[in-house]
Amino acid sequence: MQPEYFHSLLRLIVCINQRIEKQSCAGSGNLGYIGEIKAMLAQQGLDVPVVERECLGKCEEGPVMRIAPGGKFFTKINRRSLQLVIDELKVVLAKQPDGPG
Repeated sequence: MQPEYFHSLLRLIVCINQRIEKQSCAGSGNLGYIGEIKAMLAQQGLDVPVVERECLGKCEEGPVMRIAPGGKFFTKINRRSLQLVIDELKVVLAKQPDGPG
């Protein structure tokens, strides 16, 4: 895969699955983090789309986000850990010839 192609596919997937009477990402707060992570990305000048997905298969570890394609999963997301997601996106982007850094 060519680096430019990879960069054009890069995205942050946010699970928004809601399960009744069971732990889920939406039920654990991920819906509230979508606006926050988008604002943080914009504030730091990172052009990474945020994609809402129904399930990433890790409901018991939610809220969950994942860098795609094929990137790191972030589980048990909270407001403090959002910056860790941003930091990892910066690392991924810095490895791309057309990315920042």
